[in-house]
Amino acid sequence: MRRALIFIAIGLILLGATGWILYPNVRSDILERIPFFNSTPENVTLTYWGLWEPKEVMQPLIDKYQSENPHITIEYVVRDPATHYDVVNARIASEGAPDIVRLHSTWVPSMTPFLSSAPKSVISVDDFKQEFFPVNRQFLVKDNSVYGLPLMIDGIALVYNKDLFAAEGITAPPTTWNEFRDYAARLTRVNSNGEMLQSGAAMGYGESIDYSADLIALMMAQNGAVFQDEAGNVTFHNSLSAVGSNLGSEALQFYSLFAKSEKSWDPRLGNSTDAFASGKVAMAFLPSHRVLEILNSSPKFKIGVAMVPQLPSPTGEIRSQYWANFWSESVVKSSQHPEEAWKFLRWLSREEQLISLYKNESTVRAFGEPYPRTSMVSSLSSELYTGPYSGQGPSYTSWYIASGAFSSTLNNPIEKAIIEMLDNTARGLESGPEGELINAAAKIQQVLTSIKAQ
Repeated sequence: MRRALIFIAIGLILLGATGWILYPNVRSDILERIPFFNSTPENVTLTYWGLWEPKEVMQPLIDKYQSENPHITIEYVVRDPATHYDVVNARIASEGAPDIVRLHSTWVPSMTPFLSSAPKSVISVDDFKQEFFPVNRQFLVKDNSVYGLPLMIDGIALVYNKDLFAAEGITAPPTTWNEFRDYAARLTRVNSNGEMLQSGAAMGYGESIDYSADLIALMMAQNGAVFQDEAGNVTFHNSLSAVGSNLGSEALQFYSLFAKSEKSWDPRLGNSTDAFASGKVAMAFLPSHRVLEILNSSPKFKIGVAMVPQLPSPTGEIRSQYWANFWSESVVKSSQHPEEAWKFLRWLSREEQLISLYKNESTVRAFGEPYPRTSMVSSLSSELYTGPYSGQGPSYTSWYIASGAFSSTLNNPIEKAIIEMLDNTARGLESGPEGELINAAAKIQQVLTSIKAQ
């Protein structure tokens, strides 16, 4: 009996093996149903919400990635920056959210509950720290996880009119605030009626000066003010030096000199960037994309860009510190394919792709976006317009004070509070610089508490 069963079993095995060999279609169908043997990856479609970069800039890179990963399809959509924050806020937790989205760096902390963290196998925190500037991890790394990858870096740099400099015999941009103050005075022109004909520097006031909030934030940071403590409390209004002086107040008083005693700017000149583009301003502080706008207006003078002046230390040493204002790419938690989305962003953020991205951008405008990687700082050193922004990279700092981020419940009200502080100080209100700092800090604390950004 046992021998009979053995022969039957052998017969069945031989019959099955014969069928396996003679009927490949059946064999293939069986293998496809076994995950271990099925090597064909699932087709994946990723929706990517970008902002100002047009399809002709992004599509060549997307096409390259899709050719290397045939199962991946990436649909790139250009959104309106003016409404982007509100739309993302409304959809980020719903089915209408994209897989990948460009966010301002300052939005990321409050949105992390709705974002997917990068798998450690794609990028670890240690890798992130090694590859990107320190300011990038200030907002994009939380609880030992990565929530965003930057494809660019930007911030404010000194933008100046080379022709006005040459007419005054100035051969190089200022490197310290003392030099800057001297240049601003020399470059300011008024008529016999005291009306300003030429501004030495767009500085001293708030509302009429683009990126005035970023500039005063940088000056406070350079002076040693701390913006927030570990508990999330706003502290720039009560940061004290070793001898007890108010560091934020010192910076604010210096800034307001350009509206009071120095009188290097007059709000009646209108918007500072427009006035600069028309040749009426010698120096301004702007991010790289605003330099593009000025170039697009076909100015009748040569434009120079330099790193922001610095405060010398008590020993005379120049300490480098600059103010960043940048965007990054994140993956939404509701994505059905978060790992595939992160793999694409990781690929996109590598040197080879960033170089291609910069070249693509430079075909549709004067120049591309500065690189965010530590290894690429010197890559743009010879570039007239982007070199200084990239060069500032290792020493950038930042906080929630970010002009031009277009966020109705975060950056906009914070910027408004800072601008009111600047204009009230310039007008010499009785509250004084320290009183205005206290008022601004209270308003900003309320904003941050309401969005739980701490």
